Amino acid sequence: MSTYTNTLTMTAPELVLANLEAAAEKFNTATEHVTLATKTVIMLAGAPLLGLMFVLALPLVSVALTAYYGAKLIAAHWAAIAKHVKNVALFFAAPFVGLAYIIVMPFVGFGAVCYYGMKAARK
Repeated sequence: MSTYTNTLTMTAPELVLANLEAAAEKFNTATEHVTLATKTVIMLAGAPLLGLMFVLALPLVSVALTAYYGAKLIAAHWAAIAKHVKNVALFFAAPFVGLAYIIVMPFVGFGAVCYYGMKAARK
């Protein structure tokens, strides 16, 4: 039985942080020569918009990262997951297979009796 000891390398968040740092550096160089009053007005107008952008993006980023790491985890443990899925499918199919046997077996038994009866009658 596997113990799920594989470690996942988190490359997506690190890439996002690197892009965020690059964007912050661009913003800092662009606002270097702006006066303090202008910078204050820009921040007062931009801060709520930036916060709104993060609030709107959070569900999308969360779903994307959940799907990414979920797919990565499934790919890492595919054999064990496939075995469990097969067992669950067989568990749910078993009553229907039993019902098919209950319905068909009387006809199979009657056919066998007829076959062996005809075989015995020919001798």
